[in-house]
Amino acid sequence: MSLNMKEIQNRAEKKVEMLAPELKELSLKIHENPELGKEEFKACRWQVELLKKYGFDAQDNFCGIPTAYHASYISGKPGPKLAFLAEYDALAGLGHGCGHNLIAMVSVGSGIASTEFADEFGGEIHVIGTPAEESAGAKVPMAKAGAFDDFDAVMMAHPASMDAESPDTMAIISLKFEFFGRPAHAAGAPENGRNALDAVVSFYQMVSALRQQTKPDARIHGIITKGGTAVNVIPDYTEAVYNIRSNRVADVKPLAERVRACAEAAALGTGTTVKISPADEDFMDTYSNRALSDLACEQMEILGRNMLRFGRIVMPGSSDLGDVSYRCPAIQLGMSMGPSEDGNPYEPHTVEFAKQACTQTALDSCMTFVKGFAMTAAKLLAEPEHLEKIKKEYDEEVKPQLEK
Repeated sequence: MSLNMKEIQNRAEKKVEMLAPELKELSLKIHENPELGKEEFKACRWQVELLKKYGFDAQDNFCGIPTAYHASYISGKPGPKLAFLAEYDALAGLGHGCGHNLIAMVSVGSGIASTEFADEFGGEIHVIGTPAEESAGAKVPMAKAGAFDDFDAVMMAHPASMDAESPDTMAIISLKFEFFGRPAHAAGAPENGRNALDAVVSFYQMVSALRQQTKPDARIHGIITKGGTAVNVIPDYTEAVYNIRSNRVADVKPLAERVRACAEAAALGTGTTVKISPADEDFMDTYSNRALSDLACEQMEILGRNMLRFGRIVMPGSSDLGDVSYRCPAIQLGMSMGPSEDGNPYEPHTVEFAKQACTQTALDSCMTFVKGFAMTAAKLLAEPEHLEKIKKEYDEEVKPQLEK
């Protein structure tokens, strides 16, 4: 079926303009009531209530996470399964310094606006609330539980200073290294001690040397978090935390093993022992589906947005969307919040970003993405050639990564 995109655009714009007051109210309420990861009870409730109002069946406590939710709209006709992912956690001391109130608004709005196209062409529209992106990364255990396995396409957009196609991000493994020695008086009987500080410093130096023999995309960075308690006592316990990153999960795992070997060697050489454990949730790299990203960008460009296109590049950071992208085709577009009132730039995780995220300029700017995602959903539901292209890319590029 070939769509009349001018008609689809008009319908999407009309629907979103009707929804705009409620969506903006939702975004502002979340912004005014910042909640940290896994504490987003108000934000979760407000989203679920609005989705239920527009015909979604919704449940909270999704995947056993109290502030996660799954809302579904099943049309009476068979068709693709599409999902929009919402984030809504805040940052300690900054509130919504990453603009997740806008992500919730866009994903909830996109889901609601897409339902009439599902009724017409067939298919399912889902909105999934994913808490704690800034901390625990709830998408990771949700992905492990199979929450995203059956979707044909998953979409979201993140506030930024510019509009952009979906980037890739780095895989990350976070590890804690604890060294155990034997205390002794540093002046009176040093021969009786086993110095855990020597162990952690040796480990730190070996990792620094290791960086010379790694691939260009490797990133290994850490700190010594505990180094002893008294200057005249040989430390019997020290601790370090490291993040190990690489562009692809297939590369980050062997790199982490080399870092582990450094810790074991440091312990052996200093007569201490080492315990290695996870320091945080590991994230797979985000493997953005280019076909899906291109299709969504085309709709945003129809609406007048200037989408930055950079191809298959990897941003030097990590996201829990990575684990989703290995379960199904997934994207996260960048969406500009528009110019600031004072003309100064704003960057994520700053006071300036939090202030911009609740302005009328930001709300209006991001509302365009609700319209564009609804148009994208219409094309995915009505024109199967897009899903065929998206699935082909996923099968040929992503699945082989899992086999390495």
